[in-house]
Amino acid sequence: MTNKSDKYIISIMVDNEPGVLARVVGLFSGRGYNIESLSVSEVDSDKFLSRVTIVTSGTKIIVDQIKAQLNKLIPVHNLIDITQQESFIAKEYILIKIKKNQKNQKKTFDIANKFNASILSDQNNELILEMVGTSLNISKFIKLLRTFGIIELTRSGLVSMPIDSSFIKK
Repeated sequence: MTNKSDKYIISIMVDNEPGVLARVVGLFSGRGYNIESLSVSEVDSDKFLSRVTIVTSGTKIIVDQIKAQLNKLIPVHNLIDITQQESFIAKEYILIKIKKNQKNQKKTFDIANKFNASILSDQNNELILEMVGTSLNISKFIKLLRTFGIIELTRSGLVSMPIDSSFIKK
């Protein structure tokens, strides 16, 4: 048995109704569990369902407790520990605003190209870029752009999906 703390990606299908997210987040905060990333969006408007993707860390025992407690919540339809799947895709989205000047413009465009980022706005000596990528690549992208002067940034939080969906309840 190990006490090693690992990152876990938990995907939860819940009813899209007031208070559900507060109950899910309350379960974490009430027990002192940390949420490293949280992403929520409606995924089925006909059935009023939303997917909550939570990145947390802890030992396997702690995360198993979290999953068991989440499964007891009434509005939870299904819960998947994405990190326990054989293969999955996990991505983040970032918008980042940096200072622009003649000296850094070419280098900024080179970095954007290297990371498949797009320039959404080029005005008032500021650039706004967007990028989709792994958490690690997003962090590398930020680190490279930090030298130009980051004015503002926002990250979506991780969204994830298993490649094999044969186990998902319909």
